[in-house]
Amino acid sequence: MASDGHNVTVLESAKSFEEVGAGIRVPPNSSRFAHQWGVDYSKVKKEVSLGNRFVDWKGNVLLDCDFRDVQSRYGAPYYFIHRADLVNLLVGAVQENERAIIRTGCRVASYDYDAPSVTLSTGEVVKADLVVCADGIKSAVRDTINGRHVAPQDTGDVAYRILVPAKLLLGDPTMAHLVKNPWAVHWMGPEGHAVGYPLREGELYNIIIDVTHSSDLGEPLPDEGQVWKSARSNAELVERFKDWCPEVKRLCAMTGDYLKWKLADFDQLDRWVHTSGKVCLLGDACHPMMPYMAQGAAQATEDAATLAAALKAHEGIAEALHAYEMQRKPRTTYVARNTRVLQEHLHLYDGPAKEERDRMMQLDDPSNPMFWGCSERKDWLFGHDASELRANGNIPALPPMPPDEARVYTCKDMEGSRSKL
Repeated sequence: MASDGHNVTVLESAKSFEEVGAGIRVPPNSSRFAHQWGVDYSKVKKEVSLGNRFVDWKGNVLLDCDFRDVQSRYGAPYYFIHRADLVNLLVGAVQENERAIIRTGCRVASYDYDAPSVTLSTGEVVKADLVVCADGIKSAVRDTINGRHVAPQDTGDVAYRILVPAKLLLGDPTMAHLVKNPWAVHWMGPEGHAVGYPLREGELYNIIIDVTHSSDLGEPLPDEGQVWKSARSNAELVERFKDWCPEVKRLCAMTGDYLKWKLADFDQLDRWVHTSGKVCLLGDACHPMMPYMAQGAAQATEDAATLAAALKAHEGIAEALHAYEMQRKPRTTYVARNTRVLQEHLHLYDGPAKEERDRMMQLDDPSNPMFWGCSERKDWLFGHDASELRANGNIPALPPMPPDEARVYTCKDMEGSRSKL
């Protein structure tokens, strides 16, 4: 927005931006805005993705979704980057733009949707023409803007986010290829999967492990659902994956500190824009999704691009917000629902359903359960330019779910979401 001439103030509740987090994937539908927004990826160490590799829990490679043509095909790269490095790049870009400022340590206490304005916890009132609420899945304003209560729902999975020094892998001839060849490797098995890829030009290796609650051997998470844990022992992960292939077992054995959290999402909202036409939602506040498509941050980035484009195309803010919501809701809903389909297929037990999944993974059509294995879906996702106001076009068909008897996720509180698939 600042690049388009708007004066922008970002109110950030954190007191400072710290070196926290692990890896994040920046796909071409997100990285395409870097030059336009003054975000210079050449300033940080990163990896360029070779693609997504899918491996079963016994170590058999089932499918390579090759991304080496991403730059030439979609006009933008696919990066693996440390989250702290990405935040620093974004903050730096804001600081270099005289029309944008970031105020840290500013917690919003209340909203005036008609003014519009926000009141901070200090009592200060901050006024604007437009208020964008990007306050995450626990958004304090979502229900008011939506017009009804929508509670985050447990997806049935818990995630471990882990960083290990890459030298641990490079010192093992059987593991070094994971660092030297930057694939996002997905190991899939009964009630869980692991994803790994290198960061910072081979200095770190990022690991994400997702398992069902029922198969998680760790301590239950607190009600807030997220905790950093300094592991005195990695025994719970080593035990949980003791029968998996050597690569996964070795990665579990390398684990030290990790972030562990419950994965949550919710059904599509009725509204992203307040009836005043002056306040809107953006990002996880309106479309949280599981990380299985590596699109959460990318879809929030698309939100920003479309919102800026809508404000440029319409004289009135209310009309711009309507255009923003109309373009973004169908796309983010489709992406989020695909994470639910992937969840089922990533966590299958051995048997007929897995055999059928493995067969369909070889097909370049909508029956392929791995999203990127279908060229039509991959083009629809990566080729989208969210800065252009246009119809979403023909949204590709969702991949089929496994048969009911093979599904891992059957708890009653998830049926509402599943039925909408």
